[in-house]
Amino acid sequence: MPGLRQPSVDREVVALTASTTLSNYDLGKTFTNRGASGSITITLPTASGDNAGGEIRVRVVADQTVVVNSATNDKIVIFNDAAADSVAWQTSGEKIGGGGMFESDGTNWFFSAINAGANTVTTAT
Repeated sequence: MPGLRQPSVDREVVALTASTTLSNYDLGKTFTNRGASGSITITLPTASGDNAGGEIRVRVVADQTVVVNSATNDKIVIFNDAAADSVAWQTSGEKIGGGGMFESDGTNWFFSAINAGANTVTTAT
C-alpha cells in the first residue's frame, strides 16, 4: 500500500525543502517543510478514480510559507468554497504547527485543517 512502511502500518513522513509535485504513490504519506529555507509549493495529484479514498497530510514545521495546489484548478473543497485552487499557510507568526489533510473522492480533494492553534489558512480560487 503506498505511503505505508512494511511490516507495520506507520505513516511515512517526508521532509520537503523544495517545491514538488506529488503522485498517487504519495497517498498515505505526511509531508513537512522541516529544513526548508524558503517557501515551498506542493502540488497534489489530479483527483481521479485511481486515488479515490486516498489521503495526503501536510504539516508546517519551519517558519516558511507552504502552499498546496490542486493539479487542476477548482478541485479543492474547503470551508465555504467548493472550487478552491490552493490552500496556504503564509501569515507571519501563524505558520508553525499548521497543517491539514487532503482526501480524494475521485473528483475533488477535500481539505480538513489540522492546526496547533489559531493558524490562518489562506485559500485561492
